[in-house]
Amino acid sequence: MKMTWLLTLTLISISFSWAEAARKAKIVSPEVEIYSGPNFDSDVVGVVQEGQTYLVSDQVSGAFYKIKLKSGKVGYVPDYEVDVEGKGRIEPKDFDENMILDEAKEKKLKRKVKLKPKPEDEEDAFDKEYHGITVQLINYHEDTLGGVQVDDLVAVGYKNVSDLSWEVIGAFKTPKYYTSKIKGSAKGFNLWGDFGISNRMEVTTRTTIRYGGAFFAHYGQTRVETATRAYDLQDLTAGLLLEGGFLFKVSHSALDLSIKYFFDRNSYGGFGVSVLF
Repeated sequence: MKMTWLLTLTLISISFSWAEAARKAKIVSPEVEIYSGPNFDSDVVGVVQEGQTYLVSDQVSGAFYKIKLKSGKVGYVPDYEVDVEGKGRIEPKDFDENMILDEAKEKKLKRKVKLKPKPEDEEDAFDKEYHGITVQLINYHEDTLGGVQVDDLVAVGYKNVSDLSWEVIGAFKTPKYYTSKIKGSAKGFNLWGDFGISNRMEVTTRTTIRYGGAFFAHYGQTRVETATRAYDLQDLTAGLLLEGGFLFKVSHSALDLSIKYFFDRNSYGGFGVSVLF
């Protein structure tokens, strides 16, 4: 019985102590969050609305008043969010008010909205420009030796992939049809150079499709030798080409697989593999 009276007196004493040290305060902002401790890193224990009146502590803890909610819970409210009876709204003393407001808004936004992570780190994003070595198989068509001749030529060179792409490649082995037709020997080379526009369409964070068109020029030179004579053949043409490809991101490099079609005097196609940096 004595224990019950002692507990009751203790609770009454605590209540009187709170009442003596408390003041009425009106909430001055909509949807103010109440924290479990006197800092923005504490858990939110409730939300109060603008215009509502509560009891707050007479003294501040840092930049917070202790507040008693209608549910009976006790928490902490930022001092700039309340108009305290007899004091008015307390202006921040040790911090810039705008900085505190921005911090509070940022904390509230992080609690209400789950931010989506970036699909890729910035260093893993595709670069605007790549350049490097390219190896291409050209299904070359040439009007010579009495008709249109065809052979596959392996060309190597340098390739640049960007919004404005270009490349220079060369095949340094003479097409087989010269030796088979003339019954002699032949030496020569073929050079291609192009410049044009390349567009990209991202498929995944590491894969993109590219497509575009370009102007190109071709120069070929062949020296033919037979048992009775030797002569030089030269060929210079220009035209348009269409190109499509897949660009694969590998660390800070890229692997490019491409297919192209040359609109030349005798049109033909090609396939390429490029290692770009």
